Amino acid sequence: MSVGDIPSSWRKAIITLIYKRGPSSDAANYRPVSLTSVFGKIMERVIAADMIDCLLRNNLLNTCQHGFLSKRSTLTNLLESFDNWTIFIENKLPNRVAYIDFSRAFDSVSHRKLLHKLKSYDIDGILLDWVANFFLSGR
Repeated sequence: MSVGDIPSSWRKAIITLIYKRGPSSDAANYRPVSLTSVFGKIMERVIAADMIDCLLRNNLLNTCQHGFLSKRSTLTNLLESFDNWTIFIENKLPNRVAYIDFSRAFDSVSHRKLLHKLKSYDIDGILLDWVANFFLSGR
């Protein structure tokens, strides 16, 4: 752990499908779930906690950020948005809302640019090595 590298077995997963709803013959009605190493899951939590702590400590997260933060969720995001929309409507101001699905966005992110951005946020050293080795290579 102190060298920022991981065993190759931590990168492996058993993929199992969980049925959602609809016709069972339609592949779109199943959600893939990755069963990974317990040690890998623990490290994911440690890394995520360290990264979020660093971002919060350096005030690098926008106040509108709701995902992956304690006491914030899609519900708090929706309530905040609804409050803002109500204020606009009451003041007869124009309001536009755009819904964007980022579900596959991570698949298209340049890993090199992501690592560079993390480094610019003072996420470096062993933590950055872990991110590069665990999340961005061989998975």
